[in-house]
Amino acid sequence: MKLPQGFLGTRGDVLMDAVLVAIVLTPFLFLWAVRLARSGRYKAHRNLQTCLLTLLLVAVVLFEIDIRLSGGTEAFLEGSPYAGSSLLKWLLRTHVAVAVSSFALWAWLVVLAWKHRMDLHPQLFSAVHRRRGYWVFAGTVFTSLTGVWLYVIGFVA
Repeated sequence: MKLPQGFLGTRGDVLMDAVLVAIVLTPFLFLWAVRLARSGRYKAHRNLQTCLLTLLLVAVVLFEIDIRLSGGTEAFLEGSPYAGSSLLKWLLRTHVAVAVSSFALWAWLVVLAWKHRMDLHPQLFSAVHRRRGYWVFAGTVFTSLTGVWLYVIGFVA
C-alpha cells in the first residue's frame, strides 16, 4: 500500500515527510521544555515532555507500519542511489540504536517524574534528572541529525 506523495517535494510519502518535520522540531521543543523547568514551571515541563514523547511514539509506530506496508526498508528506499549501500545500512543501524536507547531513557525519566510527582518536589530528583536529561537531549539531537541525513540520502539524492 502506498501513501500519497509527501509535501516536501521529494520521493518521500506524506508520513515520511511528517516524521522528518517531527524529528527536526524535537530538539527545539525539548529545549523549550528545559526552559520551562529552569523557570520553575515544572508541571508544564513534565507535561510537554510527556506529550512530546507520546507524539513521537505514535509517529514512529505509524512510520514503521508505513515501511512494512511498503514492502520493507529496501522497497521503501528503492529509488535512492544509496539503496543497499554500506553507508545507508550503517547510518540506519546507528540512527535506530541511538533513537531507541534515547527514547527508553526519556520514557524512564517521564515515568519517574510522574511517579514521584516531580512537579511538586523537583529538588528530590534534580541532579539525576538533569544529567539523564542531557543524555536524552544529546541522543535526540543525534537522532534528528541522522534522521535528516537518512532522509536526504534516501529520498532526495
